[in-house]
Amino acid sequence: MKSYSDNIHNLIYNVDASHLFSNEEVEVFIPETKSEVKDIVEKAIKENKKVICRWGWTNLVWNCLPLKDSVIIDTSKLNAIIERWDDYVVVEPWINLDILNRELSVDNHFFPVVLWSHAWALIWWMIATNWAWMRAIKYWKMEDWVEELEVLVVNKDKKVEIIRLIWDECKDFLWSEWELWIVLEAKLKIIKRPDSKSIQIKMFEDLSESLSFVKEVKSSNNQNLSALEIINPVTAELIEGKKLYYVLVEYEDSSTWTIRDEKQIKEAWSKRDACYAVCVNAWYDQIEDPMIPDDKFEEFFKWFEDKNLPVFWHIGIWVLHPHFKEWQEDLIEEMYKLVQKLWWEVSWEHWIGRKKQSYVSEEYVNEVKKLKDKRDSNNVFWY
Repeated sequence: MKSYSDNIHNLIYNVDASHLFSNEEVEVFIPETKSEVKDIVEKAIKENKKVICRWGWTNLVWNCLPLKDSVIIDTSKLNAIIERWDDYVVVEPWINLDILNRELSVDNHFFPVVLWSHAWALIWWMIATNWAWMRAIKYWKMEDWVEELEVLVVNKDKKVEIIRLIWDECKDFLWSEWELWIVLEAKLKIIKRPDSKSIQIKMFEDLSESLSFVKEVKSSNNQNLSALEIINPVTAELIEGKKLYYVLVEYEDSSTWTIRDEKQIKEAWSKRDACYAVCVNAWYDQIEDPMIPDDKFEEFFKWFEDKNLPVFWHIGIWVLHPHFKEWQEDLIEEMYKLVQKLWWEVSWEHWIGRKKQSYVSEEYVNEVKKLKDKRDSNNVFWY
């Protein structure tokens, strides 16, 4: 087992997309097999070190950054499609979502939990955070598409085991981030691609008008509705120079909607996909992900209007992605206090990590403690 602890690896593994530098001495392992992963964890336990799994450099909540007396396991070489059938696929954790769907498209199948960050999304962290994202209004979350998991766990006697879990047993792991386990293999349900798609794009000057249109779309109960997104005027001005609310509606049919041409649909989605990049380029490089229910949404969103912040959101499931500048930490704190006041979710997609621990409820903390006692009572994995 070769480890890396030179200056270059210290630099690389002390940063991620959260714009935080942790400045810890690192010991990095890059295993190529499951047995190597097991050996590394056993070594860490003997040396009384924490185990931190590194699944990429796009983490936003600090839970991949090294701690004092920890080892980093980078599983980037575990990235294969192991098995493929008509209705499921078995993959290793580092398989990229775009690569997976490109392989599945050969016979017109796909994995439908698709993110705007699909180009660098990894199945591992989609599982660890129970991801939903753009088409959740139709396909919901990862928990609906994971059939089995093979995971590495550490039992109460500090024995390292690789176990296989069927669907119902996977639930503990599907929202626990990286606190309990290392996923080594996943069996995922797949489906046929829809025969056709169409989209409708509406522009509004007023928030209330845009939300009324959204309610009208949702109340139609159209079973082919697959995505419902809004871009606020601050974000829209960065993309197109127009301060309007843009509402994008996608249907998995080609009935009567405005845009049915595949190239035009791709162009429309490319603008939606560009929201994060244009916000970051305008120095709004801190992205958050609260969830607010229907009856509180307009009230909550007006707070962002007052602060003149760029926001885009999955209006189908009421998840927002506001952007802040690096020096606007006070506004981020103010926002999360407002979320707490409304008694709703401080994070729906990026999850908690170390960044948001001070904002979660006591109930959530108690639930995590119960899971740690059940699955990782020796606290081998970061916490």
